[in-house]
Amino acid sequence: MGRVVTEGRKAFFSVLTGVMLSFCWTAGHSLDRYASLNLSEGSFYLKLAAGSVLGGLLVYCLFGLSERERRAASVARTKGLRLFAERIVGCRLWCMAVLLVCWLPALLSLFPGAFAYDASAEWEQVSRWELTSHHPVAHVLWAGGLVEGMHALTGSYNAGIAVYTLMQMLLLAYVFASVIRFMKEIGLPVAFGVGALIFYGLSPTVQLFSISTTKDVPFSAALLMFFLYTVRFYCGREFFAGSRKNWLALGLWAFLSVIFRNNGLYVVALMLAVMMIGCLRRKSLRKRFAVLLGALGLLYGLYTGPVYQMLDIEAGGTQEMLSVPIQQMARVHKYEYGSLEQSDLDLLYQVIPKENLDAYRATVSDPVKVGFQEKAFRENAGALCCLWLKWGRQHPLVYISSFLINTVDFWYPAAVVDGYQDPYGKSSYFDYRVSTPGKELVILKGCHEYYERLSSDPEAQKKPFVFLLLAPGWYFVVFLTIFQWSLCYRRHYFTYPMLSLLLLFLTVLLGPMALVRYVLIFYYSFPVLISFFLGGRYYEARK
Repeated sequence: MGRVVTEGRKAFFSVLTGVMLSFCWTAGHSLDRYASLNLSEGSFYLKLAAGSVLGGLLVYCLFGLSERERRAASVARTKGLRLFAERIVGCRLWCMAVLLVCWLPALLSLFPGAFAYDASAEWEQVSRWELTSHHPVAHVLWAGGLVEGMHALTGSYNAGIAVYTLMQMLLLAYVFASVIRFMKEIGLPVAFGVGALIFYGLSPTVQLFSISTTKDVPFSAALLMFFLYTVRFYCGREFFAGSRKNWLALGLWAFLSVIFRNNGLYVVALMLAVMMIGCLRRKSLRKRFAVLLGALGLLYGLYTGPVYQMLDIEAGGTQEMLSVPIQQMARVHKYEYGSLEQSDLDLLYQVIPKENLDAYRATVSDPVKVGFQEKAFRENAGALCCLWLKWGRQHPLVYISSFLINTVDFWYPAAVVDGYQDPYGKSSYFDYRVSTPGKELVILKGCHEYYERLSSDPEAQKKPFVFLLLAPGWYFVVFLTIFQWSLCYRRHYFTYPMLSLLLLFLTVLLGPMALVRYVLIFYYSFPVLISFFLGGRYYEARK
């Protein structure tokens, strides 16, 4: 399977990965349990060193496992059952049907769907026709427009929510069926396709978000398809160069990734820049890629220009992009208040009132940033930036702690996602409700209780091995390990596509809090990443 690496190189990447995994576990455990991390404490570094040794040895063994030639286990002992499995995973429509049946209990447990997170705000934009770019306009028009439009036709808001939910379920089923078809295209054994189908169908997280109206679901689906086409690009450029259909599909999913979430623009733009480097030496690819970039640039320009003007779209606020510095300054204000100069405080209070700073919560920036004064910030942006740098030099550990606490649920494998810190002890893993203007209808009561417990009960999420299905930190650790493996073994046709997932992760670290919906792409890409590691020789043959 490609070039064999030296023992020294394997040992280096094993140690490096072990240190990273040890930090995720050691620092994450302290932050999750005590809401603090003392980086000046010697015991932390002793635990980090011990974890690094254990993690490094484990990673070294895993890397060695990838060097062995293996035969994939048959999904069935009998020929008839195996043929049946091959027929299911080999047909996109059959895969979609199986997935929809698996997700149906979730829909019937909370009909017409989990109309939650920002869904109400998006509907209100349409109902009042006060559109802004704070939320992706495409999703606002899709979700809010359907709800309002179906209400005008039927007199029921639930009808619009139900139609949106079913459309989204169909989109997800198509995307996941395409993943399974992609595995067959590469030549992976049928066991990989069956495993992916089981994961997508039975994972509680995938089931719940299939019925959720949050913009992150269609965005993650589009980004997953974009990711698959980048894998195709790096594994078989000649085949890609001769297919106009593949170029069109790559452009379509790239554009959808950009318009369904605002940070998708940075991910796609940087990923296309990386791909462009790979096209420079090939004339056929270079021409087609130039056409693709031109078309995407034109489409995005029309979308954010004439279309925005026609719909009278107002610009969103800047406080979302400033979540990290706002939280850092608020933490200094809370814990180092006595050392701060009054002139600095007066400047800060012009942009963020004192009552909002006093409401600081380590895991979510909403209580502080809700008081953000946009006009005052624009007038004092330079001075406020200097103040942020000044406090950072004076209190660096406070800034680091603020950043880590705000993001710990993304990278700690055993984390309970509870950024909102509900006073009644509920977690914020999934927003399991039907908010305004919908009305909740429970058809399957037993399923409703099951999904509600997973969504809000921290104890249910802490049960042994449950975190392997639920915790976003676990999926990040899997991604990080496979990414390091691809670097170690110079499998750059895996490394480059995975950059899109890494770029998205880096953007969400700058967000207001840690929520599962922000990193859904790690759940959706999990079967593909596992196929990289376990079935790498099939990709190698394709390359």
